[in-house]
Amino acid sequence: MATSNRRKKSTSVKKDRRKAPQRPKKGKQGFPFVAVAIAILLSAFIGYFMFAVEKPEVIKPVVQQTVKKEELLPEKPQPKWQYEESLPSKEVVVDIPEEKKNTRPYQMQCGSFKKQGDAESLKARIAFQGLNSIIKKTGSWYRVILGPYDRKRLAEKERHKLQRAKINGCQIWYWR
Repeated sequence: MATSNRRKKSTSVKKDRRKAPQRPKKGKQGFPFVAVAIAILLSAFIGYFMFAVEKPEVIKPVVQQTVKKEELLPEKPQPKWQYEESLPSKEVVVDIPEEKKNTRPYQMQCGSFKKQGDAESLKARIAFQGLNSIIKKTGSWYRVILGPYDRKRLAEKERHKLQRAKINGCQIWYWR
């Protein structure tokens, strides 16, 4: 079966072409009465406010003459209090409590993975920062741990070093 052309067959009838809208021909235009009327009303309105409205009186400020007097400083006041004389001979005793040293060390855990390969990858990234970490297996999890640290501040210092290397999510807690 031959394929048929689904388009309409062209006809020889000429189509109406769109014509551009015709502009009205400029002929003689009348005198602009409206514009003249608005200009006259506007000038009358301005003239009314310039001449008919009363202007406020200008008040001239009165200038007062000031006489400068010599300013003398008052005499230095005498101390009224007794503690100023007694303090140099007194001794103050303050009880300073001793720092409580933490008996438990801290650890920092940077990750916990199901696959040992992921844990080894994180351990290598930490090693590039110059820190030692260990992988501890607990159940079916491989934990990447740094430490032990005697003080929490040391652990935080190393955590900031890891954060600058975009290793985030490290948590600090007591050693287990």
